[in-house]
Amino acid sequence: MRTILLSLIIFIAAAQNSWAQADSAAKADQIIKLEQLLADALPGDPVTWDKYTDAQFHMVDEDGNNSTKKEFLAGFNPFPKGVSGKVLVTKPVLSFHDNFAVIQYVADEHEVFFGQNLHTSYGTMDTWYKTNAGWVLLAMEDFEIPAWPPAIKLDPKILQQYTGSYKLNDEHIASVTLKNDTLFIQKTNHKPEALFAETSNVFFHKSEARGRKLFVKDDTGRMLLLERRNGQDVVWRKSESPESREVRK
Repeated sequence: MRTILLSLIIFIAAAQNSWAQADSAAKADQIIKLEQLLADALPGDPVTWDKYTDAQFHMVDEDGNNSTKKEFLAGFNPFPKGVSGKVLVTKPVLSFHDNFAVIQYVADEHEVFFGQNLHTSYGTMDTWYKTNAGWVLLAMEDFEIPAWPPAIKLDPKILQQYTGSYKLNDEHIASVTLKNDTLFIQKTNHKPEALFAETSNVFFHKSEARGRKLFVKDDTGRMLLLERRNGQDVVWRKSESPESREVRK
């Protein structure tokens, strides 16, 4: 009797878990389809967005701009002639709590801009809630996923002028070297990283897409290494021998 009761309890628990998983899967499928429906309505169909968004809908775009529902929908306009595009909802991850759902996904955008093919990806997080009439979108936030630009080839003579030791302070030194026509930077207690040229004096590295390394000269002609991120610079100054300082004078 005890064995039968235990088996029944296990069966009921497994069934409930199975039903819960099936319910979550069904809700996830509904929200993903709605997300794609809204993506397909961009950029010229405010009616569809108005139907599925709450009156208090709030949007934060990839540039950090905040928009109310009214402001967001006012910005809708069809593609101009010569421009077309498509956004696909990819890599969705959903979480549910009571009648709320949060979805994170990658909005994979492909655009044809006057004969040129463009591709951008956005990390997106949306909050939905369930009503008797269906799902309603309450809030949306996205950011542009950084991508590396194409690297260009520079004359080794240009690269050579950037080599040397750069100091942030006495404990933090960055050594810039040239090997096989490629610049490498190695900071104190770090491994060397290759630098790839975006322009003749702007470089990036593969461990961070948003940051840039700029080589510029100050008013005295001394070489500086600027680590630029989000419009702000950390300045490293090139160490010089007495002979080099005399030459600059």
